Amino acid sequence: MFGYSADELIGEPFADHCIPSDLQAGHWAGLLRIVAGGEPRILGRRIEQRAVRRGGDEFPVELTVTRVSEDPLLFTGFVRDLSDVRVAESRQTRMEHILAEAEALAQMGSWALDLQTGEATWSEGMYRIYGLQPSAAEPSVELVVEMTHPEDRERVREILRLVVERPEDVPKAGVSFEYRLVRGDGLVRDVRARGRVEHDPAGKPLRWVGAGHDVTDERLSERELVAHYAVSQALREWVSFDEGVVGLLRRLGTALDMAVGALWTPREEDLLTCRAFWRAPDLEFGEFEAATRRTSFRLGQGVPGRAWQTRQPIVVLDLAGDATFRRRHAVTRLGLQSGLAFPAVHDDQVIAVLTFYSVDPRPPSERLLRTLSSIGSQLGRFLSRRRADLEERRLSPRELDVLRLAAEGNTGPEIAERLVISPATVKTHFENIYEKLGVTDKAAAVAYALRVGLIH
Repeated sequence: MFGYSADELIGEPFADHCIPSDLQAGHWAGLLRIVAGGEPRILGRRIEQRAVRRGGDEFPVELTVTRVSEDPLLFTGFVRDLSDVRVAESRQTRMEHILAEAEALAQMGSWALDLQTGEATWSEGMYRIYGLQPSAAEPSVELVVEMTHPEDRERVREILRLVVERPEDVPKAGVSFEYRLVRGDGLVRDVRARGRVEHDPAGKPLRWVGAGHDVTDERLSERELVAHYAVSQALREWVSFDEGVVGLLRRLGTALDMAVGALWTPREEDLLTCRAFWRAPDLEFGEFEAATRRTSFRLGQGVPGRAWQTRQPIVVLDLAGDATFRRRHAVTRLGLQSGLAFPAVHDDQVIAVLTFYSVDPRPPSERLLRTLSSIGSQLGRFLSRRRADLEERRLSPRELDVLRLAAEGNTGPEIAERLVISPATVKTHFENIYEKLGVTDKAAAVAYALRVGLIH
């Protein structure tokens, strides 16, 4: 358009080459105003302007400027040469082109549903959000419901049923809602939607129109901020290791929208063993917890072992399909799909490895990986001062014997008689067991040992 090659212009000030000399002062003044915190005066509207080609020839252009992000401050300008625009070209055609470009930049899409015929129309942006090709799928209410995440499906179905069956009851201001969709490749996307019902002059409902916005990246950014805050809070409230590490896993797992989490520590035998386990409330992961606590990893082995070896975050989108994942049968039965692991590092030494698993496949972003690395450094510094607490508190063979007999229903004196020791020794064993397992009584010790597979 301007008569230059990419190599000649990339990295050069645009104004020096493409804006007429009498307009350059205004251009630079506008940029200075924006950097100082002012609002762009041309944002969000089409402007006809003069431009200059290589050699000095001026020509008319149409300029549209869009704000892409706030931090860093980025704008994208769309420039269109109007020199040869045919008089017969309709305004609608030009607007459709700009809309398609804007939808792609903003990760948005739009739809229309004819309430009389049931025919639905999607923009290219809507197909893009759903990961579909326009030629491969016919948009419909049924398709939307089918691709909605199972946990959100009934809520979305009720909204669409209201629109289709009782459009007169839809608020005039429209309906806003958020939901998750599951693409054909299994990836989950977060969508924010807003729609309203259009009426004819007589008040009869005609169309359900609206827009959807893919806010997955926005949600990831929110999770990153919440994750930093969660770790800071957990470390601030840390009193003892047993309570502190579970609080850390709970806060961080919740912030990352994960279902289960564990903290692993290296042992002298070059093995990584589970030191603590957490699961979200109301989820039955006893089998997975038992399998986790019985499992150990060598350097480079499995997801935790790879994070230990590389000192970098590791993300797995398909646990069941990962041949190196040693608890695949358990995760398949529980519906866990994706996972991540990252090391807590201090002075180039891995102090611990944290793992988390989710029921949804969530692709990692570069920012999330950087966040996990930053959190790993923060935890590494904190845990390096508590190395003694990280050592695994394993029960002795005699303590396991005492616990097995207690699980069979034997009293203290009966255990003493069976093991040919004094009741006082049995009491001492129980006190040691309580301290090592982080419980306060015999029933809790037996329940914990059975749950994690210490005894059978």
